[in-house]
Amino acid sequence: LTPIQLSAERIKRKFAPKLSDDSEELEKMTGVIVRQTDDLRKIVDEFSKFARLPEPQKKTEDLGELVSAAVLLQEAGQPNVVFNLDLPAHEVLVEIDVTMISQSLINILKNAGEAIEARQIKSGEIPKGEIRISLEQRSDKALITISDNGIGLPEDRARLFEPYVTTRKQGTGLGLAIVKKIIEEHGGILRLSDAERFKDTRICGAKVVIDLPLSVEHQDIKANEGTT
Repeated sequence: LTPIQLSAERIKRKFAPKLSDDSEELEKMTGVIVRQTDDLRKIVDEFSKFARLPEPQKKTEDLGELVSAAVLLQEAGQPNVVFNLDLPAHEVLVEIDVTMISQSLINILKNAGEAIEARQIKSGEIPKGEIRISLEQRSDKALITISDNGIGLPEDRARLFEPYVTTRKQGTGLGLAIVKKIIEEHGGILRLSDAERFKDTRICGAKVVIDLPLSVEHQDIKANEGTT
């Protein structure tokens, strides 16, 4: 891909000045080559991540701290979106690879922000973008729910987990496939559905639910609490 891109750039530099009236057409054609090679490079990079995900290096972590850190990062990157975070007062301990789960959460929050931007462009609605994130503990699992008031999911939403399927013009279609693979590597489940309708908007956004098993240590603590 690099030789193709460099060759196109050299052609433009060498021949555009000599073509006078046709130089603009040449620049358009070489520009297409450069843009397409950039897009292909992104796909190759994403596929490499998807195909060669490392084995999770799991440690017992507080999932609440991880979710909070991911939201804090996205608040700085998406200043025009309101983030509503609901965390339990107690620790929610899970055995996870921090880097991989953080990557998954950031990817989902980033997708939510892009869906909000797409809705605002398409509908021209005034309501500010909002992303709601909650963490709760249910029996032997932790439940992360991320809802947005974005443009919503397509009808064939199940295909969004397939490699190279995307609804975004610049998307590679590997983001959700990677996230799903990471969650499953941790013994969890990733689900997509329509979000509950937010106030002041006619559009149902997207909801992502992540189930992760609690750590054995945490399950033992809850079992002991139940017998005391």
